[in-house]
Amino acid sequence: MKKLNLFFTSIMFVSVFLFSCSSDDDSPAVDDGANAEEREIPVAELTSGITIPGAKMETGTPPSPSGALNFVTSTAQKEAFLNNGFNISFTSTGAVAGAYIQFQDVNGNAVPGYFDIPSTAFNNGDGNKTSGIKGKKKTLFTSKMNEEGELEINVDFEETVSPGKFCYAICIYDAEGNISQIEEVCVEVESWGGNTTIVGEWIFDREEPTDPENNDTTTIQCENGSTLTDIPYNMEEKDEWIFVLNEDGSYYETYDEKGKNLDIQQSQTSCTAVYTNEYMYNDKYSGNWAFNEEAGTLTVVDFKYENLLNTEQNEEYTDGSLYFEGAKVEVIDGELVITGLDGDPNEKVIFKRK
Repeated sequence: MKKLNLFFTSIMFVSVFLFSCSSDDDSPAVDDGANAEEREIPVAELTSGITIPGAKMETGTPPSPSGALNFVTSTAQKEAFLNNGFNISFTSTGAVAGAYIQFQDVNGNAVPGYFDIPSTAFNNGDGNKTSGIKGKKKTLFTSKMNEEGELEINVDFEETVSPGKFCYAICIYDAEGNISQIEEVCVEVESWGGNTTIVGEWIFDREEPTDPENNDTTTIQCENGSTLTDIPYNMEEKDEWIFVLNEDGSYYETYDEKGKNLDIQQSQTSCTAVYTNEYMYNDKYSGNWAFNEEAGTLTVVDFKYENLLNTEQNEEYTDGSLYFEGAKVEVIDGELVITGLDGDPNEKVIFKRK
C-alpha cells in the first residue's frame, strides 16, 4: 500500500488531548496509589516503555484520514497494568489491512514516531490460564473474550512504565489506502493493590446462583436393565481453591484436588458406581492485582504458573497474562464477593476468610 503523504496536525492533538485527559480538580481524595495514577507520564517514558508485538515503528506522524473507512472503538478512558499493558479493541465493516497508533502525553506532546500495525499482528492477546483443573472453577476466572467481530491490538509495557496517565491516537487503513477517522483515547496505568478491605487469604465457598447445568452427575443404564441416576463423575477426596490478595499488590492462588473418576463401563456391568483412575492436581498461579477506586472493580494479572507436582510444566509470563479484568469486588458480612467474572453481571463467586 502506498501511504498518503499527509499528516496529523499538532494543534488538533493538543486541543483534543487537553480536553479529554485533563484531571478533575473536584475529584475526591484518594490513597497514595491512586495519587500516583494521576501522574502525567512523560514522552520519554512512553518512547522507551511501550511496544506492540508485530508492529513497525515509523518516523514522523501517521498519514491523515481520508474518511472513507468505517472505524468504531471505545473512547472511554482505559485501564492499563504495570509490566503488562492493555488491549485496544475495535470493529470495522471494511477489510482492515492495519492500524496506525501514536502515543502522546496528556498535553498532546507526541512520541517521535508512530506504530504501523499490520492486520497479521491483530488478536495477539494474552490468552487464558491453561491449568489442568476440571469443571466450573477453571472457567469462572478467565480473560474477557472479544465480542464477535472485534479486532484487538496488544500493547505491552516495559518495567520502566510507572503508574500515571497518557493518551494515544489511533486510526485504521485498508489495502487501497483508505484511512479512517482518528480516535483519541486516554489511559490510566493502575498501581498494584489499592483496597485494604479485600486483602487476605480467602478460600472458595460457593457460587451464586448455582448453575443447574453444572451438577457434575450422570445417569447410567446398567446391563441388567436397571438405571442409576445422579451418579457423580468424580469421587472427591480433596477440593480446595485458595485465593490470596496481599497488601503490596501481589497475589497468588492454589488449586489442590484429589480423587477418582467414575468408570462408566464397570459401573454398567456391576450396576453400582465404580471409581477408578485416580487424579491429582496441585497448581499455583501468582502475579499482581489492581483495584479501580471509581468503579470498585478488581483486575488480576498472572506472571507465573507452577505445577507443584511437576516442575517441568512451570511457566513464567514475562509480559503478564490477564486473568480477569474489571470484576466488581466487595466484602459483605465477612465474605469476599466477586461479581461478573464470566461476563454475567448476576453471577457471583464467594470466598470465606481462611
